[in-house]
Amino acid sequence: MYKYTTFEEEAERRKIRGRVLSVLEFDKVKEKLIAFTRTSYGRSLASDAFPTTDAAVVKESLEDTFEVYTYVNKYGSLPIGSFPNVDESLKYIKAGGTLDMRQLLDIAVFLRSAAELKKIVSEDKRQDMADTNLFMSVSALESEDRLSEEITNCILNDSEMNDRASAELYSIRRETKDVVRSIRVILDRIIRNSDDILQEQIITIRDGRYCVPVKSEARSKLPGIIHDTSSTGQTVFIEPMGVVEANNRIRELASLEEAEIDRILKSLTAMVDKSSDVISADIDLIAQIDFNSAKAELAISMDAMKPLLNTDGHIKLVKARHPLIDKDTVVPVDIENGSKYTTLVITGPNTGGKTVSLKTCGLMTLMTMAGLMIPCGAGTEVSVFDRVLADIGDEQSIEQSLSTFSAHISNIVFILKNIRGRSLVLLDELGSGTDPAEGAALAVAVLDALKQKECIVMATTHYRELKEYAVTTDGVMNASCEFDTDTLSPTYRLIIGTSGTSNAFIISKKLGMPARIIDDAKSRMTDEDLQLESLLSEAEADRRKAGDLEKENEKLNIELKSKMEELENERKALKASKTKILNDARAKQKDLLEQKQEELDELIKEVKSKAKKNYDEDSKAELDKIRRRLRAGIKDLSGSDEDENILAKVSLPGEPPKQIVKGEKYFVPHLNITGTALDGSDKKNAKIRIQSQSMTYTVTVKELRMPTSEQLKDPKENEKKGRFDAVMKAGSSSSIKVNKAQTIVSELMLIGKTVAEAESALDKYIDDCQLAGLKTVRIVHGKGTGALRSAVEGRLAYDPRVSDYRPGGQGEGGDGVTIARLV
Repeated sequence: MYKYTTFEEEAERRKIRGRVLSVLEFDKVKEKLIAFTRTSYGRSLASDAFPTTDAAVVKESLEDTFEVYTYVNKYGSLPIGSFPNVDESLKYIKAGGTLDMRQLLDIAVFLRSAAELKKIVSEDKRQDMADTNLFMSVSALESEDRLSEEITNCILNDSEMNDRASAELYSIRRETKDVVRSIRVILDRIIRNSDDILQEQIITIRDGRYCVPVKSEARSKLPGIIHDTSSTGQTVFIEPMGVVEANNRIRELASLEEAEIDRILKSLTAMVDKSSDVISADIDLIAQIDFNSAKAELAISMDAMKPLLNTDGHIKLVKARHPLIDKDTVVPVDIENGSKYTTLVITGPNTGGKTVSLKTCGLMTLMTMAGLMIPCGAGTEVSVFDRVLADIGDEQSIEQSLSTFSAHISNIVFILKNIRGRSLVLLDELGSGTDPAEGAALAVAVLDALKQKECIVMATTHYRELKEYAVTTDGVMNASCEFDTDTLSPTYRLIIGTSGTSNAFIISKKLGMPARIIDDAKSRMTDEDLQLESLLSEAEADRRKAGDLEKENEKLNIELKSKMEELENERKALKASKTKILNDARAKQKDLLEQKQEELDELIKEVKSKAKKNYDEDSKAELDKIRRRLRAGIKDLSGSDEDENILAKVSLPGEPPKQIVKGEKYFVPHLNITGTALDGSDKKNAKIRIQSQSMTYTVTVKELRMPTSEQLKDPKENEKKGRFDAVMKAGSSSSIKVNKAQTIVSELMLIGKTVAEAESALDKYIDDCQLAGLKTVRIVHGKGTGALRSAVEGRLAYDPRVSDYRPGGQGEGGDGVTIARLV
């Protein structure tokens, strides 16, 4: 009969558990994950996190992790650190209990924290995350504002109920205060009138009743009830008869107050009970959000990425770093298996990195199947397997009478019995611990059996027979861990496609072994063995030489690039110097022209004045005189051919400029302002930034005119007049500024753009920010390859509108963001 299982049961069945997790050190990674959780709910999920063989679950879990990873990089950590544990309180309510004040306050804090977390989905600047599972989960939270407000209004702290929690409580406490006041009046009168019989002139409380301290020998002089005696016996504490009834009333009121507080607590508990399903649902959502947040924070701490997924058994790890080895010392390795070949045989010296490579591959696979991002480079791809099985390490056992060889064989037998579907099998020192010939033969047979079961296998060995097996068998590939014979130390780099050599003779010779012993050892080897070792050594030497040449070539390319940049900088400096010389010459010629223009203006005025008086002859003579002086002025300006070329480029006041020179002043007719050009160009449709006073305007070249002397005299007055005229025509610069201030935001999103698009968008954005009056802006370029960040920093470094800039800090987006301040 077929047995049906629930989704939860099926999910549990597909989780990978057991010895392989500790062998590959997944449990240590999980401890790091748990440390990043911030609530007891998320901690519970992290503790129960295991790799799963369900590819759909792995894909969804990785996507959830990446969404929070993206959010944290852009906007900082999620506000989830203040959720108290209310699970026990909800269980207590279901059992019929009444919550105390502390428990109710925890419920209120939980609900307020949920409301605070929900705020992130309502902020406009974060709407790029609106369609993510993260925001959908946060949006689903119910904050139950009415319940949290009711609890907060009624309870002041762990042990104090608010007077206004109910009308009855307020009435009881008010009457209590009145009674106490009347008691104090009576006792104060007794103290004033009985100073001779009192030990001290104070009012004290004994057994909850108001008393006065009376000298022992004068106890009979004050009628009342004795409640206590001092340790010396010299003082008795008497409740005067005049306040007995009042003290009795206080006792009654205390009982009534306690009963009313109990009633209020039951009422609030009932309200919590009605909302318990909502709170329980919130707990589940908070647990998942915190769990995903912890996975994202772990990924950031490891500089991890989201790998591509497949179910074909293909593994491609690019620059994979073991997450438990210090980031400053770990050597990245490239590992590929399951595509062109399905078995990878790794050889090399002891402590050379073979086992670390094996564990790195297994751990990256388990982390991915647990929905964790992994510390690898771009292009990494990981398969979801049905089984991950490993035999790594020396597990000899005295209690079980197992040798190292027996322990390995027991593990291999277990692996062979438990292979299901697509399995990843990792074997360390396969066939070791016994006779080399028998061990090598057994190792080849095991690899053949695993190959027939279509497993993806990685195995380490020292046996030459396995190297030969890899060379002669389809679907099997050799790999080796590099060893530097010069320094007698491993480099920990994994080289796929070549088998490693033992280097026993080289190492022995460098360590001082006598040459005769080494020669004797070589003579005991067959010619084939010596020839094979020689070929492997030569291949290794050639590969290392090729690597050195590649590094040298890369170094030369860097130096060449540096020299080219240096030459380019020198070219720019020469161009700038040439431009300055030409600008100075233009300015000098311009001054001369302006001087002549002023003289001509004055003469024309005089001529017109005389013309009005009908002095025709004189006017004609004056005009002739003007023409002669104009010719003379132009002749004065004429000089060498170079001067004529410069003059040909000069425009007279009121004319459109023939070209725009950076740093020169120009008049903008439609704004009626005169300003300094921040750019240079000779194209009519080019856009130029003009700075006038504190404002910067962007106009086209064809909208500019050469300024007259009048337009240059008082720029402040001209700007004021220009604003007035512009208001009358098409809206003032102030209105432009207001419009910009209403539409521009303090953040620019560049993720997804090319470098050219980003630079163009950044330039326009800074213009808009200056119009809007924004002083500090946030530029989001992400981390990625670093190209966008470099382009942004390069643009900001030379932009005169930028005062300074810096990378984003903690909570601002880190290296994925640049903060800039504008002048």
